[in-house]
Amino acid sequence: MAKPVAKTLLQIIKVPTPGGTTDTAKLAAAAFALVAAILIFADAGAYAAEEKIKLKVAAQATSGQVFQYMAEDKGYLDDEGIEVEMVYINNGTDATSALSSGKVDVISTYSTGGPLIQIANGQKFSIFGGYMIIGATPVFARPETEYAGLESLVGKKIAIMRGGTPDIVLKGILFDAGYDVYKDVTFVEMKRNQDVLEAVRSGQADFGSVSTGFEVQINQSGMKVVMWPDELWPNHSCCRMLAKTDWMNNNPEALKKLLRAYIRAEKDMRSNMPRVVELVMAKLDMTREIAESFLLSPHILYEADPYKNSVVKMWEKMRGFGYLVDPAMDINDHINTAIYKSALDSLLAEYPDEPFYKDKLALFNEHNM
Repeated sequence: MAKPVAKTLLQIIKVPTPGGTTDTAKLAAAAFALVAAILIFADAGAYAAEEKIKLKVAAQATSGQVFQYMAEDKGYLDDEGIEVEMVYINNGTDATSALSSGKVDVISTYSTGGPLIQIANGQKFSIFGGYMIIGATPVFARPETEYAGLESLVGKKIAIMRGGTPDIVLKGILFDAGYDVYKDVTFVEMKRNQDVLEAVRSGQADFGSVSTGFEVQINQSGMKVVMWPDELWPNHSCCRMLAKTDWMNNNPEALKKLLRAYIRAEKDMRSNMPRVVELVMAKLDMTREIAESFLLSPHILYEADPYKNSVVKMWEKMRGFGYLVDPAMDINDHINTAIYKSALDSLLAEYPDEPFYKDKLALFNEHNM
């Protein structure tokens, strides 16, 4: 609009020749000033129209957010017109509090069970995407401790962080095997993974289970991994992406853009994990040994897909061992698969021959119907 207006003004106000009158010259100068002002305001308006959508995404600094790092590295966030600020919070309770209060828009690496407990307690959160479907959460012990199977846990003390993936998944495994998780074993609740490590090392607990990224510390402390939970409960759902339900409903396009960028990042990760290792090392100031210990682990799988069926399965297990205060609540009301499906469909429309996106659609149909 600015340039046609400017042209019209210049046509109305004739620019004087070198011999023109002083009044005419002053009038022309004023006209030029007016045109310049119009152009400046027009450019400012165009800039405002192109301003990026800003999101705050929370993750744990012990393992980071690899979709974010790769999407940023590849320029996919810029392609989508979004700007993501990472907020590092290392405790699930603090992360859900930040989400509830609006300090962050999305949480992404804080298990599935912990947020489900929050939902059961009345928080209006919704799952709209995924992160890890299994997350390298080992059960470990001191070197002299014998482990021959789940029966070795009976009568023992197990250190965990309540509500985290290690807690929910290990209790789910014991529950399915017919054990009473409150009578047959004693769970010792800790606030931090470091406290879990110390409890086992010092003998306060016989076994422990920690979140992603602590295998190296287990070995350095002279302890040993005795069991990987994903071998007994495949696709158990480690970390899901959540937002406040009302915020999600008001910002579906922003989340669609975020998921488009993350799905594209996931595609690149599958063939370039060495680059992911480098990014995590740089972003988190982490050693290569620690980064590779979980990023390249066979017990971890990154999936942006919501995996609704796995979430519902975990919910039912948690109902079974008494973690839900409102057993009548329908968890399906707190799982949104439509935003992810829309993001995936749009990528398939742009890249109809890309095998990765075709495989993602088949996986979505398998795990969300």
